[in-house]
Amino acid sequence: MSVRVGELTIDLRGIGCPYGSTLAIQHFRDAPVGSVITFLLDDEECYLTLKRLFPLLGQRVVRADTQDKTYRLSILKVRLF
Repeated sequence: MSVRVGELTIDLRGIGCPYGSTLAIQHFRDAPVGSVITFLLDDEECYLTLKRLFPLLGQRVVRADTQDKTYRLSILKVRLF
């Protein structure tokens, strides 16, 4: 896990759903509003679940891509939940 001002990267590679999604939500909940949290995943189901879930929770997806079977999902925390 690496941390920069306003940014947080959470490496969830090797952790499948549903545990990976649960960990992502826990980390996201602890981050301050205005932060961009980037999740690194290698489980496609977990990636797709989180990509659909965060907008439903009122958050903003700012980046979603895949490279070499690694999924990167960056979410802007716009409000508490």
